[in-house]
Amino acid sequence: MKVGHLRERLSAALGVAMRNRAADAVALTADRTKAMAVSLAGLGDDAEVEIESLELSTRDAATVLGFHPEHVRRLIRAGRLRARRQGGDYRILVNDVWPMLEVRYREPGRRRIRRR
Repeated sequence: MKVGHLRERLSAALGVAMRNRAADAVALTADRTKAMAVSLAGLGDDAEVEIESLELSTRDAATVLGFHPEHVRRLIRAGRLRARRQGGDYRILVNDVWPMLEVRYREPGRRRIRRR
């Protein structure tokens, strides 16, 4: 898919979410758009990309998730975020960042209080 076409689809998805007026849907779509925009930075509109192979660096993933880069590394080492090692840093697939974004916008569940 061409980068220009992908950028158009992202802005259209954000527009649909804004018309939906569900706060969680808008926030999640905005975060996904941000992740894709960060991974597409520096690519021309005519470049061909495969969405499944888009990657983020540790720093870029931290920007998208709102974490410190060291926290992202801890998540990777703990096995909570998949990544591959490249040089001295990790590369994270954009598709592996989605579940981390969705967790932030789930409805809170009933909390159990432990009695001792």
